[in-house]
Amino acid sequence: MLRVAVGMLSQETNVFNPSPTTIEHFEASGILFGDEVFKRWRNVGEVGGFIKASEEERDVHLVPIMSASAMPWGKCNAETHKFLKEKFLEELRKAGEVDGILLAMHGAMTAEDEYDVEGDLLDEIRKEWGEDVLIAISLDHHGNITERMVKAVDALVGYHTEPHVDMFETGYKVAKILFSALKGLVKPVITWRKLPMIASGDLRVPGGPLEEFFRKAEEYERLREIISVSIFPENPYIDSPELGWSVVVVADGNRSLAQKIADELAKGIWNKRYLFLPKRGASPREAVERALKVKGGPVVLSDWSDATNSGAPGDGTAILKELLKHNDELSEKAMITITDPEAVDEAIRAGVGNEVTVEVGGKIDRVHSQPVEVTGRVKTISDGRFIVKGPMEKKFEANMKRTVVLEVGNIYIVVSESTGPAHDPSLYRSVGLEPRDAKIVVVKSPMGFRAAYEPFAKEIIIVHGPGAATPDLKSLNYKTIPRPIFPLDEDVSFEPLNNE
Repeated sequence: MLRVAVGMLSQETNVFNPSPTTIEHFEASGILFGDEVFKRWRNVGEVGGFIKASEEERDVHLVPIMSASAMPWGKCNAETHKFLKEKFLEELRKAGEVDGILLAMHGAMTAEDEYDVEGDLLDEIRKEWGEDVLIAISLDHHGNITERMVKAVDALVGYHTEPHVDMFETGYKVAKILFSALKGLVKPVITWRKLPMIASGDLRVPGGPLEEFFRKAEEYERLREIISVSIFPENPYIDSPELGWSVVVVADGNRSLAQKIADELAKGIWNKRYLFLPKRGASPREAVERALKVKGGPVVLSDWSDATNSGAPGDGTAILKELLKHNDELSEKAMITITDPEAVDEAIRAGVGNEVTVEVGGKIDRVHSQPVEVTGRVKTISDGRFIVKGPMEKKFEANMKRTVVLEVGNIYIVVSESTGPAHDPSLYRSVGLEPRDAKIVVVKSPMGFRAAYEPFAKEIIIVHGPGAATPDLKSLNYKTIPRPIFPLDEDVSFEPLNNE
């Protein structure tokens, strides 16, 4: 019987969010050990895919070790990074002798003391467990691939969709690759190509300019000697000396073919790099004024720059200010989310049904936002827990901690202590609000929201205001990224070179 250890460590970091990720952020989502890992993640996400794949095998036994995940947020503090790393290694040792290790990771987790958290952990695992134990990992589409990651693992597979509706399928895929390798049916080799580019435009798959390349990737995967082909547009909100898009190819022994495919895809992406730059979005004022002119609803305003799905604090008030200016014109509901623990506390003290005057937002990211004073009725008090309905992150358990709804005229402000999955209507529904019935719904998500909202949105307006997740990458204060890099620099050249 083949014994395979299974774990998860996942968080997407935004280093431009001034508030650090702490152990409390991981505890909000749950740090689980042993059998609790499978109880939580069975049929959910990549770990659910791992389990499903193993159930189809007679000679594979999975050993759950640990799972730790947190909503996107600021740089992980050193203390939390130390705890997670040491605990992960400790739990892996408890698993005893294993033939393989199967991990679900994000790929863009950064700490105060380590820019490449995943690569650092994988490197430690490889050193301690040696070359005979096979390691395979799943990564988010926005993972930033590093040399340590590639050197430490035997297989590395990313999502093929944006919004990410193939998490479960990606887990299943990478698990099957590992099981085949353990049985000697394939001999995986990894090749890759790093591109000197970052971008934050339309990365939708399907529907955007990246779709062409993912379709090519899937064509390559049908070749007998190619196991998987992954494209990583990475998360541009980390400040890493290895930041940049990547193409990763896993082949069955044929390294030269894999490298050729990685080079071809990378070169094709590079040649069309200008397609991945963001188109001009509406300002908060333009977005609200345009939404009010639309007949019917809901009109979805995608608050790109304050996107909690991209690690921004979610306490931006630019759109809220514009909604308040037009409150008298709103004959139907407008909905918006704000992260503000202090305002939540004040509202709870006032109690349901009572009026309260409180300053909301602008207390975490003071560079891009200022608090706004509102007077409204406390409509709802919630514990902030709900199940994401999907299709993206389907069945994930969300925890925004204490959450209140402030009713300010026809504006309903969902104020929470912690951020939640802004891409899913379940966020609003969990506090008694139905987005389908609204005139305006603000979602703090750049692209993930489309999977759930596009089917019923009357119109979608992309909003580019101030925030830590701004698509204007030239405005961000990068300190360690490789230069020159597109689109921050002029005359950036790229010719595929051998990374082996």
